[in-house]
Amino acid sequence: MTARRLRSSRSRAKEPLTDGGSETAGTLVGVATRAGVLLAADTRTSQGTVVRSERVQKLAQVHPTAAMGSPDHLGVMQSFVQTIRLEADRYETERGDPMTLPELSTVAAEKLRAKSEAGTFVLGGVDDDGPHVFCLCPDGGVLEDESVVVGSGREVAAGVLEADATAALTMAEARRVAGRALASSAERDALTGVGVRVAEITAAGVETTDYESIDELL
Repeated sequence: MTARRLRSSRSRAKEPLTDGGSETAGTLVGVATRAGVLLAADTRTSQGTVVRSERVQKLAQVHPTAAMGSPDHLGVMQSFVQTIRLEADRYETERGDPMTLPELSTVAAEKLRAKSEAGTFVLGGVDDDGPHVFCLCPDGGVLEDESVVVGSGREVAAGVLEADATAALTMAEARRVAGRALASSAERDALTGVGVRVAEITAAGVETTDYESIDELL
């Protein structure tokens, strides 16, 4: 096992939501579970046909019980994630309680609409109402579902999620489903790599783990 542990801390359509397409660099999936939410993204970034890195972080914690990420325009993405983290921290400092996930998704969508070059994001987390998985679109749209996939490998991954992802999954089962979705994308999409970052989100916090190979999730 080569996993490296880094940190601890809805609409109900049958088909998983997808971003519809944009310039991307890999695949990111989000799955609601009985205990919370699992987000998983490959760690490859490419420029054209040239692989630039296999260790890019496309997911990050932004809230005590939420994480978000995107495979789009990675430099802009990382700056945007930091902006949302600061907004969530400021809200909690001023109000004494963290934002609910719908509130956080609304704030993020408003910021994203003003910075549409950041691309499409997935936001997942847990609040008093349970787990939430959102797709945040560059036009400010917010879509919630039990599973979400964005990125260049989304079409292949969506087929796996449609067949296997439900809110009745345990976290371990969701990890395997996400692994199968990313493995399918990596086989058919040159921009999706075999390294993976996984964020497992529960009411207790966010636990992020890096894996050198998708096979470790299966």
